[in-house]
Amino acid sequence: MLKKLMVDAFEKGLIEAVMAPAATKDSYTYALITKKEDVDKLTPIAPVMQWNGADMLRRITRLKKSERKLLAILRPCEARTYKELVKFNQVNPENIIVLSYDCPGTIHARTYKYQPTGIDELIAEIKKGGKSNKIREACKVCEYPTPIPNVGDIGLGLVNTDSPVFFALSDKGKEFLKAMGIEEGSRNADEWIAMHRKIREEWYEKERIRGGRKGLEEFLSSCLNCHNCKNMCPICFCKECFFEDRTVFDYESTKFFNWADDKDGIRLPTDKALFHIGRLIHMGTSCIGCGLCQQACPMDIPLYRLFGIVGNELQKVFDYKPGVDDAIPPVMDFREDELHEFEGLLGGEE
Repeated sequence: MLKKLMVDAFEKGLIEAVMAPAATKDSYTYALITKKEDVDKLTPIAPVMQWNGADMLRRITRLKKSERKLLAILRPCEARTYKELVKFNQVNPENIIVLSYDCPGTIHARTYKYQPTGIDELIAEIKKGGKSNKIREACKVCEYPTPIPNVGDIGLGLVNTDSPVFFALSDKGKEFLKAMGIEEGSRNADEWIAMHRKIREEWYEKERIRGGRKGLEEFLSSCLNCHNCKNMCPICFCKECFFEDRTVFDYESTKFFNWADDKDGIRLPTDKALFHIGRLIHMGTSCIGCGLCQQACPMDIPLYRLFGIVGNELQKVFDYKPGVDDAIPPVMDFREDELHEFEGLLGGEE
């Protein structure tokens, strides 16, 4: 159905390129095609999320708008990332049409490599009103598993419907479907969304990292400081990163000995927790919850339990939901009169 839409859109001149997942030998990656004959190379709804598609759009349009009319197939979390990156001027949305769909979740890339699972099996689960137990942790507790109005342009409904239905998410999407001669459909996914959110709330309470600084150090005890999580995070887009300048963490031996004296011993290297806390400060309010940080970790640290949970709490402080509406990200919106409830927490008057 999606492939037919792409071919028809090419023929009608509504698009000149498509960005969507495509199968590799043992995984999936994003592919960019410019000919209708290449549509068959794509797997629009893939069981593996190797990259965040919004980050691919950032790479394509960061320096200049898309010179061709581009249709991008994105999962709901990727569509929200796309909207968030547009706010940060990292993606130019001109000439881009985003199509999103009811997402069945994705399997960890490494798991899929050795235990392949077809997307049809995952979609069958959501059509029955549930979800596969094979999908990634972040997918199991996704807060927004369906397309959101004004987040992207076209939605594809798979839940609670006998056959897939298309519906507009924006005026651009409405015009596209009209030009395609596609009548908008509808479906009710409320129960399916509610199921996700109930599981999410229970998970948040169960998996919360406790024990303060020591608890965090234990959680990160096997961290290699490889920065894979940062490299895969679509919100970490700084060209120059404080944590990549290794000289920043060069200290004389006296420093190390003093720290060891004060804390009855220290763990080396000393900057692991600082790296993760620093990342949280930078991108916590805009964490979409795609969970690619956790998938990228070679030591299988469940990093989504850190970034997802702390990010969610931080977003509550600022009453902000990244990628959901047009609100300005907190880090871009300075307000002189705010956060008074946190004054004095460190022992000072201000």
